[in-house]
Amino acid sequence: MTVTIFVQIAAYRDPDLPATLHNLIERAAQPERLRFGICLQLADNDPNHWGTNAFPDHPQISVCSFRASDSLGACWARRQAQSFYGGEDFLLQIDSHMRAVEHWDELLLMTWAECSDPGAVLSVYPNGFQPPCFLQTSTLPVMGADGFDDNGILRFQGISRFRLPEQQPERPIPGAFIAGGFLFGPGSIASRVPYDPGLYFYGEEVAMSARLWTSGFNIYAPNRLLLFHLYKTEATPVEPSANHWSDHDNWLELNRKSLVRVHTLLQSLDRAPQQLRPTARDVTDIHDYWLGEQRSLHDYERWAGVNFRTSEISESAERGHFSTTQN
Repeated sequence: MTVTIFVQIAAYRDPDLPATLHNLIERAAQPERLRFGICLQLADNDPNHWGTNAFPDHPQISVCSFRASDSLGACWARRQAQSFYGGEDFLLQIDSHMRAVEHWDELLLMTWAECSDPGAVLSVYPNGFQPPCFLQTSTLPVMGADGFDDNGILRFQGISRFRLPEQQPERPIPGAFIAGGFLFGPGSIASRVPYDPGLYFYGEEVAMSARLWTSGFNIYAPNRLLLFHLYKTEATPVEPSANHWSDHDNWLELNRKSLVRVHTLLQSLDRAPQQLRPTARDVTDIHDYWLGEQRSLHDYERWAGVNFRTSEISESAERGHFSTTQN
């Protein structure tokens, strides 16, 4: 039987979503294995070619549509997209502005198998592309720690460690941090570690990293290039588009609640700024999106080389080096 992949995408007023879908389907070795769950958020005056009218003809695309003004942020939208999960073998979460290599689905499954770990999760900040499809293929990235910000939240960085093709690793590289825009693993993630719709954007990745790891999943960076992300600059030739925080006057309150939830999860509220003291409403349902029970938060901190209560980061965490012998 064909192995199936559920692809969940949250798209906020993104003109590149249709092109992303076309690219994924056209470059898949087996397009019939793909099942898409999409949370589409558009404003009333957005062009029709940003929406379903421009989607490819594929029998397994499920869409929940919301007015952009009703959106509650990226993680809320990721959770809406995840609601379409229907028992597929694997789950792939990506952003709505991506490109893929030829036969990416087959290579993604092969890369996961090379982990020799049924709890493997592949995740990394992907290399970039320039529209329509010029891929940056000279280096292979891994994930490292990038310091704690003014709100006490650990940020991550992509590190271009390997030159390609001469330094191609033989196996996926053990890691500790996930990227929200490229996350692949067993479909059971959807039920065991469901996305927290109460998060906004900042803190999403460190919260999900800790939840996955304590739930028994192990994080790896792929040892080959698979997917690419559109990193926009002023010189990037794309249609103008908006982001959530520029559209919503209440984004600061949504973000404050999100940061409270992240600090509560990581047991670091005592180190958080005063404005992040929680209210009951902030954390009412947080235990529905709590840490796993297979490993402790302390064990995760030791593996990752970070301490959430003291904001300490090891040199290995900054460099993105993780191994079973480091602790």
